[in-house]
Amino acid sequence: MNPLPGDCWQACSGQSGTAPVKPLEPPRTGQRRRTWVADRLAVTVHQGPAETSVEVSGEVDLASIGAFQSALFAAVDTRTPTVVVDIGEVDFLDALGLGVLVSARKRAIASGQRLVVIGARPLAYRMFALTGLTGTFDVRRRAASHTGSQSFLPGPRLSP
Repeated sequence: MNPLPGDCWQACSGQSGTAPVKPLEPPRTGQRRRTWVADRLAVTVHQGPAETSVEVSGEVDLASIGAFQSALFAAVDTRTPTVVVDIGEVDFLDALGLGVLVSARKRAIASGQRLVVIGARPLAYRMFALTGLTGTFDVRRRAASHTGSQSFLPGPRLSP
């Protein structure tokens, strides 16, 4: 298992003078955590022994695409069998963001990994559906149960 690169501590917003971002809490034993920030975006990568999770919140657009790409590529570079990208807290996802997800998926496949997208809100899911990427990414939408726990269901079918 490869550790996350050392430059992951640096915010990747593309703006000079950005201070490094440190995790708010120490990672659990056997797990590494790094955070990237940019204009209206935060991406945290948690590396575990069998899975790397990527938690994305905010807006994925031209202003934040560098941080988003750096975080996703670092997650794939961990070489864990599965990379799970949680976009449940994403308020906006444009075509650039979808392009970065496609690139990250290609990198994952090339190194024998699987990349899954979970937590898609209706507008984000619609972007995947309209571009024909729902099956490619096995996009899952977030569904809360009556007990408060969460599960992930396949997204709804959209009529043409």
